[in-house]
Parts: sequence; structure tokens; C-alpha cells
Amino acid sequence: MDSLNYAQLNTQHCKAAMAHLSLILSDNKIDILLNQEPYCYNDVPSLCPLNYIPFYDNTNKPRACIFIKKDIAHNFMLLHTHSTPDNVIVVTSTNPPLYVASSYLPPYNTLEQDLTPIESFLTSTGPAHFLWGLDSNSHHSLWHNPTIDRRGRILVDFITQNGIIINNEEDGPTYSGPLGECWIDLTVNTTNTASRINNWQVSTENTQSEHNLLLYS
Repeated sequence: MDSLNYAQLNTQHCKAAMAHLSLILSDNKIDILLNQEPYCYNDVPSLCPLNYIPFYDNTNKPRACIFIKKDIAHNFMLLHTHSTPDNVIVVTSTNPPLYVASSYLPPYNTLEQDLTPIESFLTSTGPAHFLWGLDSNSHHSLWHNPTIDRRGRILVDFITQNGIIINNEEDGPTYSGPLGECWIDLTVNTTNTASRINNWQVSTENTQSEHNLLLYS
């Protein structure tokens, strides 16, 4: 469980992007995908990658999901008390436990409110080993975006106050679309988990999404 291959990708509710996931995950030998905005049918993630188990909150149409390879999925449990449609958290059965989260932070004037589930989890659990992949829809130079906005400042304050760190390297943009290029997809973790994050990179392969694929192991 110490040596796992991770990926992050926002699939923008797109059928083509979801259908393409099986090939991407297979080619990159991915164990865990932190996914935002999955394509859903009847409020359930659909066109899911083969040989992966989806973890998500089913109280409403999910905008965050974690796909875990079937042969290791039994080692993970969904934290129902801290998961929401926009934030999903799983925990391993190992000692010490590893907590893994995927979040979608919508681009509205509600960032403080949207961060509440993660803040509640961090405060009540105090995880030593925590890995968080998110589409932040926030701009800040701390994660190498050339501009800074109000959301970025709020998120930097949140990260600092909770003693977690950003692992993004100075690599290509995580989003490339009609609105231009930006660095909004983040990999965040506790200091104790930093050794688990190696070879962080933004892949140039086609994802069928305007977001680019993040890879690390």
C-alpha cells in the first residue's frame, strides 16, 4: 500500500472523457484516480473505468469521486460522515491509516462554505497521513499560476492554517481550454505524506477534457 500510482482529472461531466479513462488508467498503471465532475446518469457516475471501484457520496449528484483498482479497493472505506457530493474521503485499513480525498470547489462566491467539510474532517480527525486532490477553481502563485485572485488567497490561508502543503511542481497548466490556460488542479497533503508523492507531473496526453491529467506515485 506504500507504493501506489495516482492520477487526478476533472472529466467535466463529459461522456467522451469518462469513456477514455479506462485507456488512460491502464496505460499509466494507475491504482487510484481522484476524479472531479464525473459524467453521471440518473445521478450515479457512469461509463466508469473497467476494473475500478467508484467511491462517492450518493446523497445527490456527485461532483467528486475516487476510483480505486479492484484488487486493492477492499483496503479502503468511504468516510460517510465527512463525504459530500463535492468532497469524498476514503481511509485505508492500514496502521497508520492513509486518508485520501477528492474535491470539487465550484467557482462561486462560496469558497469558505465549500471548504467546511474538509475543515471539519481535518479538525476532528487530525490525520497524520492525508492526500487531497482537488479542482480548486482558484488562482495563486503558490501553485505556479501567473495571477492571484481572492479565491486563491482564501485557499492559501486555509492550507496554511491547517498545516498542509501543496505538492504542485512548476509544470504545464492543469487546464487548457477556450478560456485560456490556468493552474487550478492541486495536489495537497500533510507533511508526513510528502514522501508518498514522487514524480508529480502534468501529462500532455489527450484526456478528452479541457483539464490535463496529473500523475504521481
